[in-house]
Amino acid sequence: METDSFSFREAGRAKLRKFTIFCDGASKGNPGPSSIGVAIFEGEEEIHSISERIKDGTNNTAEWAALEAGLLWCLENKASEVKAFLDSELVVKQVTGEYKVKSPHLIEAKRRVLALSSKLASFKIAHVLREKNKKADKLANLAFSPTVEP
Repeated sequence: METDSFSFREAGRAKLRKFTIFCDGASKGNPGPSSIGVAIFEGEEEIHSISERIKDGTNNTAEWAALEAGLLWCLENKASEVKAFLDSELVVKQVTGEYKVKSPHLIEAKRRVLALSSKLASFKIAHVLREKNKKADKLANLAFSPTVEP
């Protein structure tokens, strides 16, 4: 009987996963119509992508929103570790505390991102050059396409 109970617990445990996310935000007009793009990888395989219009705002608001959306998806899909890459050096340095966040709405965005990342066993964030973030950039711009619902 105890063995059955143990087996049941083991079978019921969700496999914790490690994801790499590439995030980008876009704004036409800055402030203006905005969107996010997130490419999510497990190992070398791209397993999910996000391409969405968000409420009008600045490019920085969109960058924060992309990171938040990526982290939220990862947590909903049993992430234990996430490595995030953004081409916004500003947002990366704001997340790590190297730069201060002054705008009230971005302070709130940072609070949400830190709350999400604190639920992970491991969270790392790094800046990448635009050339290394092409997929996320393409996804963010795709959201402006008339065929994509806002």
